[in-house]
Amino acid sequence: VAEVRLRDEQYTLEHMRAFGMYNYLQLDSWHQDNVYYVDQLGRVMNLSVTLDTALKKPREVFRLPADLAACDNRLCASMHFASSTWVTLSDGTGRLYLIRTGKRGEGACEKWEILFNEEFESPFVIVHSVSFVKANSHSVGVLLLRVEKDELDVHGSGFHVSLEWVTIREAAKEGVLEYEVSMRQVLQGKSVPHYAAIEPSGDGLMVVSYKPFTFMKQNCEDKDGEGKKEKEEEKKKGQQQPTEMHLALLLEDVPVLALAYLQASIFCC
Repeated sequence: VAEVRLRDEQYTLEHMRAFGMYNYLQLDSWHQDNVYYVDQLGRVMNLSVTLDTALKKPREVFRLPADLAACDNRLCASMHFASSTWVTLSDGTGRLYLIRTGKRGEGACEKWEILFNEEFESPFVIVHSVSFVKANSHSVGVLLLRVEKDELDVHGSGFHVSLEWVTIREAAKEGVLEYEVSMRQVLQGKSVPHYAAIEPSGDGLMVVSYKPFTFMKQNCEDKDGEGKKEKEEEKKKGQQQPTEMHLALLLEDVPVLALAYLQASIFCC
């Protein structure tokens, strides 16, 4: 496994929760006897579990194009299966891959094909992804997690937690099917979420954390010009901004008999 240790400046509670305790094994929810991980050579390895205890020999299904060891400021590689035939993958250096895997599972001849890859501003880990169809166009929503330096936080840890909500949409250009970023939204908070996921429809985001998250940046792109009229109508109605709803959850931690409040926020695009 391509383990990445925390640097000296990253020994904060949020860094430990986000990266130090990261599970390198990714379960395939569509084939729950299969797990995947990225090894030190940048290979995505598949491991099948049979009879709950027997492990088959790992097999390579994909190899990252970039040399992971060449980047000093990287995080652990991460992935999330968006559907039975799609996966989102990060190499830990800040590059996001959208890959069509084809049929997965035991006995399947997997052929992973990169259909989108883009370098983002800073490294991240993938929290969640979902595949959906909207207006007859296939899209994939991806949620990226970062712990970033906060110059304004002089009394705390000096860091804040960032969630970037990205939507990647298919777009036909000159008869060639490609994928491009159609929406990017950034939320910030002061604690790593206990749970964060995009709704199956791609229209909403659920975040459960000790401290609330708020929208910091919105970049909804419409590169092909479609939907412009709808956006203008929404603007007139005052609905162009994302909406947010907070819920208060009270949980009892039985072992220590302590009560903890969690912030549950629902964001809608």
